[in-house]
Amino acid sequence: MRALVIGLGLVVAALLIGTVLSIPLFALGGTSLAALTAAIILSEAGYAIAGWLYFRRWVSESVPITLPTPRQGVWMIASTLLMLGIATGVSALGTVFDVQLGRLDQDLIAGKPTMMLVMAALSFVLIAPAEEYLFRGVIQQRLMRSMRPSAAIVATAFLFVIPHAIGYLGRAEGVLLLSTVPFSLAVVMGVLYERVNNLSVPILAHACYNAILFLTAYVTGF
Repeated sequence: MRALVIGLGLVVAALLIGTVLSIPLFALGGTSLAALTAAIILSEAGYAIAGWLYFRRWVSESVPITLPTPRQGVWMIASTLLMLGIATGVSALGTVFDVQLGRLDQDLIAGKPTMMLVMAALSFVLIAPAEEYLFRGVIQQRLMRSMRPSAAIVATAFLFVIPHAIGYLGRAEGVLLLSTVPFSLAVVMGVLYERVNNLSVPILAHACYNAILFLTAYVTGF
């Protein structure tokens, strides 16, 4: 229970830090390309800052991160394809059952094709590294001290849903269905991290997944 509280506290801290850093930019710059880019950078930085502060103060071991081996590269590609398949399946279910799937971040960048390209690039340099560092490198690693790996992976996945579900729009069934995507992504990334013990592998898989979605939206929407 203490480990879960710590994990939840880190998620809340990351959200608060990101909000405090990014809100002034929305107030001053609105939804311009520069303001949105800076706000996203500062918001995502909240994950890295929260994780780093906790790790620096209470954790003695280091986060394992090295260049992926060829075998790890295969796992990375397979995980990326699996996550893309899950996202496609969820989207198809939403269409079949006429469930409205909406996201606040998509609404903010709607009509800004350049922003899609910026988000694809940020996925590699900030979004995936910051989120994977906090959720896999810090939270999952902390939970695994107190529970079995499978339980730690699932618990981390539930925590991973929280910051993503906050930005979902629509009715409860839409939010629930859409939440299965980050939950599944977190489970896949958690298993991947546990298997290879190298944070760079889930970072790259997460980044590739995000970038493919953004580039697909750019090509099909603009």
